[in-house]
Amino acid sequence: MVEVAIIIAALALGRAVWVPLALAFYVAFILTPPSEALERRGVPRSLSLLIVAGAAVGLFVTLSSVLVSQLADLAAQMPTFSTQINQKLAGLEGNGLLTNFQKALEQLGQALVPQPQLEASTVRVLPEQLPVVQRLENAVRPFLEPVAVSGLVVVLSLFVLANREDIRARLIALLGPQNVTVTTQTMDDAVNRISHLLLTQAYINAGFGVVVAIGLHLVGIPYGLLWGAVAGLLRFVPVLGAIIAVLLPSLIAFAIFPGWGETVVTIAMVLVADLIVAYAIEPLVLGRRTGVSSLALLVSAMFWTWLWGPVGLLLAPPLVICGAVIGRHVPQLGFLKVLLGEESGLTADVNFYQRILSGAAGDALRIAKRKAGETSLREALDALLVPALGLTAHDQNHQVIDADAAARVQRDIDDVAGRLAKRSPAPAGEAQVVGIPAESAWDATLLKMVTAVAPGIVQTLPVMERSAAVAEAVSRAPRAVCITAVPPGGAANVRYLCRQLRAQLPQCRIFVLMPSGAEGVAPAVAARLREAGATHVVGSLREIEPALGTIRGGEVEAPPLVAAAVAQSPASS
Repeated sequence: MVEVAIIIAALALGRAVWVPLALAFYVAFILTPPSEALERRGVPRSLSLLIVAGAAVGLFVTLSSVLVSQLADLAAQMPTFSTQINQKLAGLEGNGLLTNFQKALEQLGQALVPQPQLEASTVRVLPEQLPVVQRLENAVRPFLEPVAVSGLVVVLSLFVLANREDIRARLIALLGPQNVTVTTQTMDDAVNRISHLLLTQAYINAGFGVVVAIGLHLVGIPYGLLWGAVAGLLRFVPVLGAIIAVLLPSLIAFAIFPGWGETVVTIAMVLVADLIVAYAIEPLVLGRRTGVSSLALLVSAMFWTWLWGPVGLLLAPPLVICGAVIGRHVPQLGFLKVLLGEESGLTADVNFYQRILSGAAGDALRIAKRKAGETSLREALDALLVPALGLTAHDQNHQVIDADAAARVQRDIDDVAGRLAKRSPAPAGEAQVVGIPAESAWDATLLKMVTAVAPGIVQTLPVMERSAAVAEAVSRAPRAVCITAVPPGGAANVRYLCRQLRAQLPQCRIFVLMPSGAEGVAPAVAARLREAGATHVVGSLREIEPALGTIRGGEVEAPPLVAAAVAQSPASS
């Protein structure tokens, strides 16, 4: 914590140095893509820098002059607007909420419009006449600092653009040549993500500002260009930008129009435009290339605004992206990826199990449906539900969760499996495979997943005593039997079932499904089960689905995929 406090103090106290440097890199990131595009077309670097910088400065100066003129005119009109608002609210007195709102607006008007003071009650002591040079210095000083900072940012930006390869080489040398691969990957990833984000967001927000300006002009609100520019700039603020941007033009609409229609149209237009950009255009254009969560962006905007003011708000997105990229490539700083990254940090199966374990079965079902839509039903079951069964059985076996919690989790997983199975209609025809759960409700849920990936093939038996299960299976004279068991339990029952079924149904194929993770069924376990009479021992639905498909097709031999996946020793039949 002491180190963090020292870093924050250094950033705050060194603001005069860090802010121009950060702004220079910010501008350099924005101008790098067009500069490189010109260089790829054969334009020399010096000329490409002049073209890009000249266009950026010209656009900035032109837009600033127009906005300053509109802002000055707006300041001159503020007394009129304040009077009109007070007059409009005068007819609404009697409503407590509106009365309080009127008082708030009056206070706002008093803050924006300086109130003249009575000369009779004011005593002022005039200072001595200052020299001409000092008066000139006092008049020019407020403008010198921003002009100097702007000039410094422009010079630094051009330097960074012109010497970007040299700067990269120096950073690699500083971090050590032995880390050249990690450093290069980190820098390339950060530059690509930040340049893509800033340039694309600049285009999107500029378009948003143009749409807002045109819409306000059509509504009849003055200073549409000013409000459009403000809205475009505020969209860099996550979540809250558009809400803040709509306040002042709505207030102007409320002041200058007699009714409420224009005010409502103004609010609705800006918010609808922001929703379209946020949920339709940005996901399509930006996709997932930033790799940063929205919450991280919002918290970062709050922190850097507190530290550096409005400039910090502008710099927050690239800074948080840099942190996420560093956490992605440097293992020692992996916590940054978890804190700032778009991914939750949990694998899909653990995330699914966590939602089931916390009682949020609806969330787990949505995760499973999304996975099934992106891949297939079998992949969703194999990647999410089967590992969740194993994790629950493991936790109960090691007394991490009690029996009641384990039973609830099993029921929720069973319910999700049943809901997913409804998405796969069963084909017509008589089932030719008998499914036997080895000993527990876990095994019955796993058997339900087998029927989901091979609908219409398997007749499932309920959990019953093992000799009764053998008798019931033999009475149905199936072409194949599928035994399911979720480790670590059920191994003894599986061997018993295999021996008894092989003795009474010598021509029957016996499949054993024992989920065992990515490493597959242990060779020793598979060998013992084959000695007991199993035809095939598999560890996933991916392996057993094509085998059951051959039963429907009338084939007798095991498919090559399954045979190759499990054959660790000669199969017995």
